[in-house]
Amino acid sequence: MLMNKPAAIPLQFHAQQLAYLREVERSATFTEAAERLGVSQPALSQALAELERRMGVPLFERQGRLRVLTEAGREAARFASEVLGRAAELQGWIGAYRDGAGGTLTVGMIDAASLYALPEAVRAFREEFPAVTLRMRVDTSTALVERLRRYELDLAVVVGPAPDDLEAVEVAREALHVYVPPGATERAEDADWVLYPTGSHTRAQIEEGLARLGIAPRVVLESGNPEVLRQMVALGFGWSVLPAAVADARGGADVEQRVAVGERTLLGVRRRGAPEDPRAAAFLRLARERAWRRPGDGARRPEGRRGECDARSREG
Repeated sequence: MLMNKPAAIPLQFHAQQLAYLREVERSATFTEAAERLGVSQPALSQALAELERRMGVPLFERQGRLRVLTEAGREAARFASEVLGRAAELQGWIGAYRDGAGGTLTVGMIDAASLYALPEAVRAFREEFPAVTLRMRVDTSTALVERLRRYELDLAVVVGPAPDDLEAVEVAREALHVYVPPGATERAEDADWVLYPTGSHTRAQIEEGLARLGIAPRVVLESGNPEVLRQMVALGFGWSVLPAAVADARGGADVEQRVAVGERTLLGVRRRGAPEDPRAAAFLRLARERAWRRPGDGARRPEGRRGECDARSREG
C-alpha cells in the first residue's frame, strides 16, 4: 500500500537572514562580513545559525579556522542573491508606481475622443511618462462604463451624464450641429437622417435638441462611428448631427453646417472610492489641458472640476 508523503513544510526566514548569507559569501571572513553589514560577529553568527536550523541542512563547514559554505550553503546564497535582487527591483517599481512614473494605465475612450479630442493628450502622456504602459480601449460610453465597473479599466472618457456610482471630471464640451450635403434644399422634416445609435448618450441629446427645434428625424441609418455618419452626409445619403471636430476633419468642404442642436460633455470617469492613482490623475490633467487643440473645433475646455455627477446615465 502506498503511503502519502507528508506535505512539505514551507521554509520560513527573513530577508535580513538572506542578506547576511549573501554578504558572508561575498566576504573572506565572518568578521569582514559583520563589519560590512554594521553588526557584531556574534549577532551575524546567531542569525545564520537560526537560518541553518530553519532550512534543516548545514550551510557551513569548518576549514581550519574558517567556516566555508557547503554545497547547500552555496545554493542558498545564490537563492538569497536572486531574492534580494528581485526585492530591490520590486522596491524600485513600487516607488515608481507610487510616484506615477511606472506601472500600467488602461484608458477607455469613445470614438470621438480617441480620434479627435485626445490624441495630443495621449502623445503628451507618453512623452511625460515613458515608463508607464498606456493601454487604450475604444467602445461606446455604456460599454466603457460597464468595463470600468468590472475593473477592466482604470479610467474612461465618455459622453455625460455619468452614473451616480462613478466620479466624473469634465474634460471638454463640444457643440453639436446639423450637417447636410452641400446645397441641400429640402426641409429637415423631409430629409433622411443618419444618426448615432438609439440608446446612446449622444443620440439621446440629439433627439432632445431636435425636438426643441420641432424636428422629428426620419432615421434611415445608425452608426456609432462618427466617421461613417460624416461620410454618409458627404455622399448625400442624409442629414446628421455631429461634433464640429468630426465634420471638419477633412476641411469641411463636402458637408455644410446648419443650426446648433445642443452641446455634449466629455467626462473622465473613475470608480467612486478607487485609490488615488497618479497615472490617472496625470492623464486627466493632460486631457483637460490639451483636448481639442485645433481652431474651429466648436469645443471648449471645462472651467472647473466635477467631483460628482448629479444625473444618472441613460440606458444603452
